[in-house]
Amino acid sequence: MKRSDAVLLMLLIVPFVILISRAFVLQVVEYKSHRNYVESLRIQVKSLEAPRGRILSRDGVVLAWDEETLIAHATLATDFDEVEKIVGAERKIELVLKGRLTVTQAEAIKLQRAGVYVEKKYIRKYNGMAPHVVGYVDTSRNGVAGVEKQYDTFLKGKPGYELVSVSPSGRVLGRLLTSSPLPGGDVILTIDSKLQQYAETLLRDSKTKGVILVQSVDGEILALASHPTFDPNVLASGIEPRQWDRLVNDPDAPLLNRATSALYAVGSVIKPLYAIAYLETGEDDLTIDCHGYYEYRTSSGKIAGVYKDWYAPGHGTTDLRKALRVSCNVFFYELALRLGINEMKAWADKFKISSITNIDLPGEVEGLFPDPAWKQRRYGEIWYPGDTILCGIGQGFITLTPLQILNFFNTVANRGTCYTPHVLLGTFDPNTKVMEKVESMVSYTVDVKPKTWDFLVKALVEVVSYKDGPADEGTAYQAFKGARFEVAGKTGTAEMGKAGEKPHSWFAGFSPVNKPQVVVTVLLENAGTGSEAAAPMARKILERYWELRE
Repeated sequence: MKRSDAVLLMLLIVPFVILISRAFVLQVVEYKSHRNYVESLRIQVKSLEAPRGRILSRDGVVLAWDEETLIAHATLATDFDEVEKIVGAERKIELVLKGRLTVTQAEAIKLQRAGVYVEKKYIRKYNGMAPHVVGYVDTSRNGVAGVEKQYDTFLKGKPGYELVSVSPSGRVLGRLLTSSPLPGGDVILTIDSKLQQYAETLLRDSKTKGVILVQSVDGEILALASHPTFDPNVLASGIEPRQWDRLVNDPDAPLLNRATSALYAVGSVIKPLYAIAYLETGEDDLTIDCHGYYEYRTSSGKIAGVYKDWYAPGHGTTDLRKALRVSCNVFFYELALRLGINEMKAWADKFKISSITNIDLPGEVEGLFPDPAWKQRRYGEIWYPGDTILCGIGQGFITLTPLQILNFFNTVANRGTCYTPHVLLGTFDPNTKVMEKVESMVSYTVDVKPKTWDFLVKALVEVVSYKDGPADEGTAYQAFKGARFEVAGKTGTAEMGKAGEKPHSWFAGFSPVNKPQVVVTVLLENAGTGSEAAAPMARKILERYWELRE
């Protein structure tokens, strides 16, 4: 063999022997240790949070949205000296102590090379408008109240996932497979942001607890303001237990949606219901002489009770039309006794006046329109004529929500047809690019004679337009004097029975008269009579409504 051939053979054999030897060491001598290392490499499935859909007003104002943020997490492989060079000493300490740190995109790229795991998270934000409608989410980003809860499934989307290779020290070696999350859909509300903001301002400036409701006649809620209010950003970001206790135990109950979940004595805003009941019997000839008080007498002629009118001098000769206009209590005391509580209850049930309206907001409560059977169950007592008398002016046991009063006046405005109140105008799915609009739905209808509606609406117009002396003037005339738009409505003053407390103030009505577009209800707690507090505020909100449509 030539020398050159021998050298070539050696060059071929030696590397092969080295390779075989190394393979023997790896597969036989060091097999166990290498197997342990390979098996220690983990494939982890990490959830990828889906961005929650936005909540917008009908005019495009974003009421709730998600802000993207990057969260850095320390691992066993984190090089904290390198971290300090990237984010500084103070923020490095925050990462050490909390195990997480909010970072920028540029920082995230560098930190990942320093053994830091970075994930994308979302923070829910609110512009603060209509919090009782919009609601809020908890720290797990689940809807807790309002639209956030009602349409939680549609808003939250579907999370994605990624397969991540992680070393024994915790270093992310690579992302093997990623399934992107599906973002949640957008919800568009019926709320008009300008009208809503104005309603909230009116209530805040009045320094009074209460409600303003504005609704189109086909059921779209244009404004729902409940005061006092709260900041949903505080709740969504994670509130401390002590702060939460203060909030839920606040005597002013800022978390309470007073429009849907608070019950009130309604006062005279319910009187049109009894007028309808009386007119539908075919009678309209009741006339009384109001002296400012009503004496209820037994069958033997003995005076069993004296009930006052709100106008002490008395309204004089009063028929049904005038009684509605001036809100004569004495007339309705007599009318209630003539109808009887069972007939009053029957008509209340026809209008579903104490039923849940089925508005698309959580937490709505039933009202109460009592009858003898209810009182027997509740108190174990019989029903007295005095109970009927008090129900005749919206006092006694009757308690309703402002939304239920709005529903009743929606039925009056539509002459027997009530549309289900709703806050959802439509939805947009960013994944399918499909926009869907919600159609208004009829909640119920009441069969009432056309002449009954004609009579009632004329009387309600006189409430706001009839000028005369104090015994004959419409109770809302002063509040609406000089208004450039037509209104039909009713004031209400609900006594609370507590010494020194002002009554609750009500106004409910609709505009314009012949072809109504909008229904409004105002309730102000302990603010005085309906004519002095709620009616002037109702005028302001209606003025704003018409200004926005000029």
